[in-house]
Amino acid sequence: MLEKMKQEDYLETIYNLQKDLDFVRISDIALEMNLKKPSVTQMMQRLHEDGAVKYKAYQPIKLTKKGKKIGKKVAERHKVLAEFLTILGIQKAVQEKDIHGIEHHLSPSTLEKLKKVNKFLKNKKFKS
Repeated sequence: MLEKMKQEDYLETIYNLQKDLDFVRISDIALEMNLKKPSVTQMMQRLHEDGAVKYKAYQPIKLTKKGKKIGKKVAERHKVLAEFLTILGIQKAVQEKDIHGIEHHLSPSTLEKLKKVNKFLKNKKFKS
């Protein structure tokens, strides 16, 4: 399970980086995730073997259809959870820790309910 969560984190990171960059390199991922390049390279090799990314040494990294689907799903969960915790007035640093613990385990039905709760609560104020 831990390995799957790590893979999802990488795919989410690549998915988000691809929105802002023309191409994604090992160094971009390492910087974004605060990791060393050899660790990122090893994971890219595994994700390539799993069919989630297209990876070749010294070439830009691209998500496959499978990788993009997973990255997008995790990014959406992250966004919905961040919005919910922001509405509640939770500090960003705490949010990131909480979100990382939850985003990999959130069921689709819970995600949909959270979206509805977020929409309802958007204009409400909560006191600390």
